[in-house]
Amino acid sequence: MVHRSLTFICQYLRLIDSGQHSNLSASIYLCLAELCATLKIYSIGELPSFMPHVLQTYQSENVTKNELLLTSVIACLSKLVRTLCNYLTPYLSDIIKRTCTLLTHPACVTDQRLRTMWSHIALHVPHRLLFPILYDVIDKNEFELNDLEPLMTLLKQSLSIATSDDLSSNYSLLKKLFLKLFTLRTMHTKKMPPNKMNIYEDYIFECFAELVMRLSEETFRPLFYTIYEWAVYNEPPAEYTLTFYRLTLILSKRLKGLFTLFAGHIIQHSSSILNQLNTSKMEDAEAEFKINFRKKYVDENKIELINGILGSISNLCLFDSVGFINDERFQLLMMPIVDQMENFTSTDDYAQWIQQNVAPCIVNLTAATKEESLWRKIHYQILLKTRSNLSKVRLATLIVIQEMSRKLGMNYQSLLAEAVPFMTELMEDPNDEVEKTCHRVIVDMESTLGESLQDYFNN
Repeated sequence: MVHRSLTFICQYLRLIDSGQHSNLSASIYLCLAELCATLKIYSIGELPSFMPHVLQTYQSENVTKNELLLTSVIACLSKLVRTLCNYLTPYLSDIIKRTCTLLTHPACVTDQRLRTMWSHIALHVPHRLLFPILYDVIDKNEFELNDLEPLMTLLKQSLSIATSDDLSSNYSLLKKLFLKLFTLRTMHTKKMPPNKMNIYEDYIFECFAELVMRLSEETFRPLFYTIYEWAVYNEPPAEYTLTFYRLTLILSKRLKGLFTLFAGHIIQHSSSILNQLNTSKMEDAEAEFKINFRKKYVDENKIELINGILGSISNLCLFDSVGFINDERFQLLMMPIVDQMENFTSTDDYAQWIQQNVAPCIVNLTAATKEESLWRKIHYQILLKTRSNLSKVRLATLIVIQEMSRKLGMNYQSLLAEAVPFMTELMEDPNDEVEKTCHRVIVDMESTLGESLQDYFNN
């Protein structure tokens, strides 16, 4: 009897014009959902009869204007996903694409019912069905940039409950899916500035980080190397390299000390790129890796890439508990990073850039090694910047020295004698701001070291 009721409703549904009988259609959709939930697999035969009509209503531009109809369709689809998710494959792609659009629609952006259905899709649709559908949507570019946040939310939630077997059987597909997503910046580089593109790219990175956290070291290592080769070799677009280092920045934060297991091969490349993008250095025509951004937003892209590298190295050093920063790596990174203090690639606020990006990297690199001889080398190179002709570089040097003394604490005592002659010069600097800053830094050092430094300067 119940089965005949479903057949009757499906026949009647085809006669309904939802535009003129929206209230009746809304009631029918709710009845459909309850009948399908009761019949379960016995309702599968009727899916082709009513699903096209349900989707037609769901995809209608007018559905957002009818609260009752929208609520009923969402409730219907949500219940179908929970009870018949294994049999909705022909319709899931359309459901996902339309839900993405609605989730970013001004009238629906806060609609909890949509988000609940989104969770049902992530939690109930088997990975063997969901991952290929998402790959097709992404591979065919059947989404708008604004759809990216809900898409990545769906994928991230699905990944969070995936078993090792799920990930293993879908590993190749997921790899292709993310490599496709990583090209997004290149596709839109002419349409928007890099800082806006970062917002969309971060959705991808957070989702990828969820995948990484569920992979073993043996599984993630080849994946990371594949992404590195994609971004570096065979003369890829410079945007690939930018995306890669913004990704390593996210991964270095999430993996912390574990990231040192995979990052050894990026040190040489990082060093080379930092030198190449430094305006104070002559371009090396024989550089193995060339970075050539397109003319539009070229300076903004360069500074984003530099920041990605500096942030990644800074985190590598900060979380290094296994001696990753050895003598060779320290020497390789030291000058390219210190020389960033004289890099004037376009940035809104040079002093702020030094404070937030350059200084932390220099300080963490220094603190990552316990060898005093290496401290002395980098400390001396920093001190030499105090003799720059540019007052802003001298100010930047003081910022770095102050942060270094704070980081090393009492250990900075061994470097103090070397700093005194340079600081003495800055105490009489022709630029008032430099002179005042120098005095403030000395006071801060005294607080850090717990003693007066006047005897050093009087001598």
